[in-house]
Amino acid sequence: MTQDIRDTDNFDKTRKKINDIKFFFGNTLTSENKKAAIGWFCTYTPEELIIAGGFVPVRIFGRKKIIKSESYFPINFCPYIKSGWESLLADADNLKAIIFTNSCDGMRRFFDIASKYLDGIPSYLLDVPHLKNRDSRDFFTGNMDDMKKFIEKLKGEKINEEEIENAVKLINKKRKLLKEFSNIFYKSPDLIEIPAYYKVMELSMISDPEIFLDDLEKYLGFIGSIDKTSTKNGISLQPDQRNSPSIMIIGNFIAEDKLWEMLSKMNLKLASEDLCTSNRYFVKQVVTGDNKDLMESIAERYLNKPQCMRMADPGSKLAEIENVIIKNHIKGVIFITLKFCDNMLYSFPLLKQRLNNMGIPVLYLDIEYNNFSEGQIKTRVQAFLEML
Repeated sequence: MTQDIRDTDNFDKTRKKINDIKFFFGNTLTSENKKAAIGWFCTYTPEELIIAGGFVPVRIFGRKKIIKSESYFPINFCPYIKSGWESLLADADNLKAIIFTNSCDGMRRFFDIASKYLDGIPSYLLDVPHLKNRDSRDFFTGNMDDMKKFIEKLKGEKINEEEIENAVKLINKKRKLLKEFSNIFYKSPDLIEIPAYYKVMELSMISDPEIFLDDLEKYLGFIGSIDKTSTKNGISLQPDQRNSPSIMIIGNFIAEDKLWEMLSKMNLKLASEDLCTSNRYFVKQVVTGDNKDLMESIAERYLNKPQCMRMADPGSKLAEIENVIIKNHIKGVIFITLKFCDNMLYSFPLLKQRLNNMGIPVLYLDIEYNNFSEGQIKTRVQAFLEML
């Protein structure tokens, strides 16, 4: 009979070590970027072009405390954008440039503010089409070519085909390993804790990819050795969680350490998620070969990756979520949105109606970025889980 790993004396030690991100990702956390960095905000930003230009792509996660940015934006404005602007006001000198996308009207206004008030830091707005047909791909390819010229200006020389190919291989490898890590997380929810999972995802977006990949490979190698040893000794890394409801999280830019810590202490199994801080970032590779144009291949990948609410056709997005719910035996959905996000607000009623037809309960959480009432949210989530 296979033994539950939670019944072994070494489980707590093993889990504690696996969740020690500072230990496994020490090089990533302590290394100073030798290359200049370019900041970005949206998962529709083609990192490959930034890397091909010799720069490090760094996602702007924003500052936790907002002071100066309140005077630049209305009070009912996206809290992530305010947090990002606070970060740029403090750290813009560390960036060679900033790449924006037209992911929403707020982000377009953010680009206007940065262009006006950040002297000496070039900004570029990448226009991403809503549709996903051939004309859209050609349009986006042309826009990416303009972005490449913007980066070439910063670099001081042309970006050649080989540099783009090498960048594609590097980012494809990162996506592959992140997907492998994600699969392990869902397979062994008692082993990798929720905060550790999202911390690795954050590091993947803000770090030099070569250094991060080196640490991630070692980390996955360690987890793999634990898995082999446990299997050999008749111990399962897939503990019985029949009493823990399988939950799916749907949201936008959710990077809340307090929230992940809170959920990790609750009786739930995070079985799937749809966030731009995780699966929307790494799912789907750039497919090359067969005499395909490299820039077109990159454009196809970004237009056909998991869609955010702004980009997706509502019908296809709802069908995608329904398939995930059925496949992963989801018992409840937690829908989390940052305050004042119109794209999420108009999507929720359609999603709720579809979930009601499926008999799947849904909890709606509307939160500030890095500033929410932990006790209130905890009470609501606990009540939701008890209902399940």
